[in-house]
Amino acid sequence: MNPATFALPRPLLPGATIGLFAPSGVVHTARHEQSVIRLEDLGYRVVVAPEAASQWRYFAGTDDERLASFHRLLADPAIDGLMMIRGGYGWSRLLHRVDWPLVATARKPLIGFSDFTALNLGALAKAQLVTFAGPGAAIDFGGADDPDDVQADHDFMAAHCWPVLRGEPLLAGPFVCEHSYAAQEIRGPLWGSNLSLIAHLTGTPYMPAIDGGILFVEEVTEQPYAIERMFMQLFHAGILQRQRAIVLGDFSDCEPEAGRFPYAVEHVVETLRTLLPIPVLTGLPFGHVAKKLTLPVGAAARLTIEQSGFSIGLNGA
Repeated sequence: MNPATFALPRPLLPGATIGLFAPSGVVHTARHEQSVIRLEDLGYRVVVAPEAASQWRYFAGTDDERLASFHRLLADPAIDGLMMIRGGYGWSRLLHRVDWPLVATARKPLIGFSDFTALNLGALAKAQLVTFAGPGAAIDFGGADDPDDVQADHDFMAAHCWPVLRGEPLLAGPFVCEHSYAAQEIRGPLWGSNLSLIAHLTGTPYMPAIDGGILFVEEVTEQPYAIERMFMQLFHAGILQRQRAIVLGDFSDCEPEAGRFPYAVEHVVETLRTLLPIPVLTGLPFGHVAKKLTLPVGAAARLTIEQSGFSIGLNGA
């Protein structure tokens, strides 16, 4: 798979119309409604898929309903980009039914994280389209009366989100890594997102074959031994060895269970550094946190490593 053939989505310009949809878990109504207000205050028009109000078991509607809302927003010429309302679980039930030619021809910005990783990677593998690992509407725009420190994180997210979606060059960083590497510059396709979904898609048609990439990874509510097991799956599949760098984001609520598994995420990082002759960096602001970057999955990027930390250049920066 040649990353040079990946298509970039159309820019999401100020005043654009964003379609919100719920491909995974049930929507939290209050946060969802607040997110619509905030996005409109930012100058965007917002259209919400009616199926987002549905509930079937754990999901925001049946598989048919959730898939229909995605396809309809993709096909609607009045919709400029799509953003998930929330993640959870659900995309894996839909991947084999996605209209990938429609994804490719529509070339709309597709934005989300967590469970959305399945679509991010599937779009690369099946439609050769760059998508975005970035905010979810209710999660990142749906907080009301946030404390000042949380609001500052949301401000960081917004400052790094909209320029990337507009296709503007952006140099993100520097970010501090707890381990020093020799100064160097690494170029390659930026890809990844949630570790569980990356491991889950390994060996399927929805896993892109990326060589010479910059792999970024985050996780939430997993025990460190389970995190290492997923990394080992990627190692045994030969995926990690084909990358030029691994950049770790936030591992939220991934502390070891007290008294049972005295093995921390820091030990996982040590294992990766022992196994791999490439930089394994920590400190990327991305994951299940308010302070997150928006990262184009599959796009060319420039990773600059210095003694004090690292920066990522996007959209030609």
